[in-house]
Amino acid sequence: MPFTLSFYHFLELGAVGAVLALYFLYRSQRLLPPGPNPIPLIGRTRFPIEHLEAFKSWAEKYPDIMTLRIRGQNVIIVNSLCAANDILEKRATSTSIRPQRPMCHDLVGYKNSTSQTNDMVQHKIYHFWAVEERELRKATLYMLNVPGDSTKALRRAMSAIVFYVAYGYNIETDGDAFVNRITDYMKVYQRLLRPADFLVDILPPLKHLPEGFPGAGFKRTASKWRKSKEDIHNVPFEQVKCDMASGNAMPSFTQHLLEEMPEQKGTNKYTEECIKLAASSIYTGGNDNNTSSVQSMMAAILLFPQVQDKAQAELDRVIGRDRLPSVKDLDDLPYCGAIVQEILRWQPPTPFALPHALDRDEEFQGYILPKGATIMANVWAMTRNPTSYPSPEEFIPERHLSTDENGNFKLEPTRNASPSGLAVVRVLALTWLKPLFSPE
Repeated sequence: MPFTLSFYHFLELGAVGAVLALYFLYRSQRLLPPGPNPIPLIGRTRFPIEHLEAFKSWAEKYPDIMTLRIRGQNVIIVNSLCAANDILEKRATSTSIRPQRPMCHDLVGYKNSTSQTNDMVQHKIYHFWAVEERELRKATLYMLNVPGDSTKALRRAMSAIVFYVAYGYNIETDGDAFVNRITDYMKVYQRLLRPADFLVDILPPLKHLPEGFPGAGFKRTASKWRKSKEDIHNVPFEQVKCDMASGNAMPSFTQHLLEEMPEQKGTNKYTEECIKLAASSIYTGGNDNNTSSVQSMMAAILLFPQVQDKAQAELDRVIGRDRLPSVKDLDDLPYCGAIVQEILRWQPPTPFALPHALDRDEEFQGYILPKGATIMANVWAMTRNPTSYPSPEEFIPERHLSTDENGNFKLEPTRNASPSGLAVVRVLALTWLKPLFSPE
């Protein structure tokens, strides 16, 4: 009699398969770094980015690395500077890629910045110090003369700077429609960066579902977000091209690179898509961070008035009181520069660095960091580690200073901010220091 599989045989095989799958999943998790995962196998339902104090306490329990399981996805959190150096620097060949998230990259169409676009921004932004300085001064006057919500005025001022530098675009009113669209999109972008926030990121084949299919509402959401992204990349870029054609273009990062394109023909160094991505990174990467840093500067000077006294003494000695500071003065103002570095430590603009991903298995301290896992550096915990930064809640600019052979302050180098963003914050800090906080 030929052997046939009954329904019960299928159930038995399915049960055995499920048990084996759970066994191998459990075994693989035993090799991961430990972490606070309340639900077995699944871990957590979302990435709790807003609970910074929880991450700080977890970093005390898991001082180097820990694993968060987000809907079954592995997220390796790096909590110490030493571990970050070992994993993200020494093993950069394994950890330099970005996580590929179907919602963000395939459906919304967001492209990660490349080393080429980053180099374009770093090298070309220096052509616009004069533009930045002019806009900084205008922004300062705006801040000093507009009563009411200082946060709103500050955000408007920072937007004016980065938009003018990127596109030669003047923000004429507080409710500029284009700026509001970008502000809304940045909220979307921040959500897209969260690990496993969308089901399609956990089950990538779902991206092939048609938009009208039941349960595929994420496809309609992605289409809406994709249109918003394309608008904010294309509209100001095309406006610069039109202004160039009519001879009315203002000096800007985009205008400068478009003028250089014919010279680069055949080299593939600059393409329009590359220029769009580089220009958009100026405002997406710098606007909120700079706003946050200047707000932190205001809070620090109010809470620690002795810092203002020391900075003002340096300003009086180097610049005097008959003019405002400029970019050219920065190298001669090490204490003021140390204030900015301490701001970035005391209140980092982003609690986590941009995520990385492993393209192969790596071993660390006896644990296995599996291929495909997301890696996130917990900047908030690192900057509050009392071993690296004694009295971490205190605002102490001197921790970033050394002295030369003559006993003069010398500013230690930093890697916490881009040269452009750091200079903007430093000039704003210097310019606002006396008029905003002195009773005189």
